[in-house]
Amino acid sequence: MRKKLKGSALLWAVCSLMVVAFVLTGLLAVNKSYAEEEINNVASRRAEYLARSGVELTSDLIEDGKLIQVSEISSANEYGKTYKNREAVITYDLDELVTVKVTKCGDQKILIRSEATAGNMNYIMCAVMNYDLIKKSWEFEGYVTY
Repeated sequence: MRKKLKGSALLWAVCSLMVVAFVLTGLLAVNKSYAEEEINNVASRRAEYLARSGVELTSDLIEDGKLIQVSEISSANEYGKTYKNREAVITYDLDELVTVKVTKCGDQKILIRSEATAGNMNYIMCAVMNYDLIKKSWEFEGYVTY
């Protein structure tokens, strides 16, 4: 009976190593997918923050009256007068390019649409500004969700 078991330890060792190798390969594959997901999450958050920065920078320029000679809009002070449906495009370089489109909707509303790309993620954020007739200035109303 001892002669039949000769060499079986080597077979068990090889089988055990194969099982361990399969388990480790599976763990590495799962770990890789989690890492890729986290990279996409970071890129998505970065794109969102860049788009939000574009909206805030542009709204500050409009509130301060410093948005002048941009595309078809003569100046920020002329918002709220007779100009209707005018658009301007502003590009910021914040390590990544952020493109902001400012659209005047009527005499007392401005729509700010900011688009940013980080990694392979793209994010668009919109906001609205209203013209206060009493204060004679533009005020940030809030973000638009759609």
